[in-house]
Amino acid sequence: MALQDLVKRLNVQERKVLLALREFDGKANVDRIQQQTKLEQVAVMRAALSLRQHGLVEISEKTRQIASLTEEGRTYADEGLPERRMLKALLERGPGRADLVAKRAGIPKKQAVISLGWLKRKGWVEFSKKNGGTVLKITKFGEKAATQKSQDELLLEEIARADSLVVDGLSAGMRRVLITLKGRKLVEIRDRVQRTIFLTEKGRKVLELGIEVAEEISQLTHDLLVSGKWREVKLRQYNVEAPGAPLYPGKVHPQQRVIDEIRTILLEMGFVEIKARIAESEFWNFDALFQAQDHPAREVHDSLSLSKPERTKLPSSGLVKRVAMAHERGVAGSTGWGYKFNTEISRRPVLCSQTTAATVRYLASHPEPPVKVFCIDRTYRHDKIDYKHLAEFYQCEGIVMNPKLSLRDMLGYLKQILVRLGFSKIRFRPGFFPFTEPSVEADIYHSERREWLEVLGAGIFRPELLYPLGIHYPVLAWGIGFSRLAMLKLGLEDIRKLFGNDIQWLSTYVYPIS
Repeated sequence: MALQDLVKRLNVQERKVLLALREFDGKANVDRIQQQTKLEQVAVMRAALSLRQHGLVEISEKTRQIASLTEEGRTYADEGLPERRMLKALLERGPGRADLVAKRAGIPKKQAVISLGWLKRKGWVEFSKKNGGTVLKITKFGEKAATQKSQDELLLEEIARADSLVVDGLSAGMRRVLITLKGRKLVEIRDRVQRTIFLTEKGRKVLELGIEVAEEISQLTHDLLVSGKWREVKLRQYNVEAPGAPLYPGKVHPQQRVIDEIRTILLEMGFVEIKARIAESEFWNFDALFQAQDHPAREVHDSLSLSKPERTKLPSSGLVKRVAMAHERGVAGSTGWGYKFNTEISRRPVLCSQTTAATVRYLASHPEPPVKVFCIDRTYRHDKIDYKHLAEFYQCEGIVMNPKLSLRDMLGYLKQILVRLGFSKIRFRPGFFPFTEPSVEADIYHSERREWLEVLGAGIFRPELLYPLGIHYPVLAWGIGFSRLAMLKLGLEDIRKLFGNDIQWLSTYVYPIS
């Protein structure tokens, strides 16, 4: 862009900053420019950033520590340190009991205890016991201190006069005094960024062309239009290519986006959604799934027990008896687990540790085909929290029941789901799950990691699970490792971030579209 055109595009604030820099020989900090231009600091920085974008100025930043007084520090700067006031009271009336001296000095009891400590630390008084009380007497150091102010008092007054001080400008000795005042909470030290603006060669050339400051308006008002004054005023030019402030509108949480995407895929495939329960009985969470009451397989889940309610309601006695028979003696050629089934264990409440409990509940009330449902809900386990495990997490699973279904149909469903989720390279391999036989696991190939990752498990429900429910048809069941899938979709390495409050990540993350 030609320099003449660039000059025409400069707004009033930018022109004022350039002219101010000329007055300061091409270099000044923001505070000096603000005083010269009478602009707000925000306006000065906005203009400087725009000028830097045009190559007319450069901006340097330097962080400095600034010391300023606290509210208590300002009080002491005006009235004097409490130990100074007690020393003055001793000089006026001689030795006396500590509480009486503090009272004469007008110092509260709580503050007096601190003052006594500093009087002793500075060596201004000596302490003695008399009639069960502490008597104060001025020392030679105290007599000398009465004639001159201490370093901490001088520093307090200096900060009060200047309103603030740059720590770098203090000597080593005064810095130690400053740390002491900070420890007494009379001073606070903060980092302050000091910005200096420099004219570039291009900026000097622009100034040589001549710059005039004329007030501009950015908005046409009704009065300007009616009166015709709009012909006389100068309208501010807008640079539509200038970067604006980033905007972060409200949006759905990334994990919820994954849930919504899976839900949409399954609904479009003809599945119906069902919901799981937060609190579940051990009957539906374990017994109905043919997990033995005394078998170590239950320990794998590390379920979270509930104290209230103490017991849950069981389904019909006929269903409970059929499940108990499957456990004790077996069904459909099975020998069962060979132990005495205990309904009191079945009544115990737990936090739902697997959404399979919801699908089996649904099967018990819908024993006739066709059935095609899925469940996406939170489950709870007593896991040690780390980058791969949480005590609370989502599961997603579904079932399909139809007389003509086979394992081949199962693989077709799984492949369709994974392809719709954006994974094109898929493989299946045999697997093992407690309540399905045969069982398979699905892996997807992660091109960035260059490795196969397990994301899904599936199988056909065992007869020991189905027969007690009155079902004599094949039921295909599958479950997605939702957390791993969500981490892959969102590019995360730590599962905890799915439930974290990283505002920067939540604001700037763009969800990938499959």
